[in-house]
Amino acid sequence: MSQESQHPPASANNEDHTQEPLPRSPLITEPISNHSVSTMLSAVRTAIENGADVNALDTEPNRAYNEGRPLDACLTAHHMPSGKSIIENLPVIELLLEHGADPRLWSESTTILGMPIVQAITSAKDERITGEAKAFWKRLLKLFEEAIERLDAKKRETAGAEERGEDGE
Repeated sequence: MSQESQHPPASANNEDHTQEPLPRSPLITEPISNHSVSTMLSAVRTAIENGADVNALDTEPNRAYNEGRPLDACLTAHHMPSGKSIIENLPVIELLLEHGADPRLWSESTTILGMPIVQAITSAKDERITGEAKAFWKRLLKLFEEAIERLDAKKRETAGAEERGEDGE
């Protein structure tokens, strides 16, 4: 997939030729919602089943509210309702990773570190983070590393099939 196809337009033209924001994906909005885990999982699962791209960039044109990619949204605490912890998004993160979300993808999201894998490495090693939060970041780092291994294996497999002239069908 080309870089351009991974970056959807931030808006679409209507008949008046004015720009309106595209609807935001549940893959972006659910992790920052106040919904229960089961509701978030249901909405995210439905979006994926209907073809939502687990690596697509947020369509929110206002950069201050743009969440980046779905994994970024899961890890962006300052846009979540008060009292909600990013730890509650672990099941959503696992689902996104199962469907090919890549924690190495950079975005201009509101996270300073730019990539979820970098955020996980930094937080897992941060001695100021303790207890449940430390366990979360260590678990997340392991999940990200496993996902990267799967993504790289799939890429090697696809490249090998192309070299042999197989079309994958």
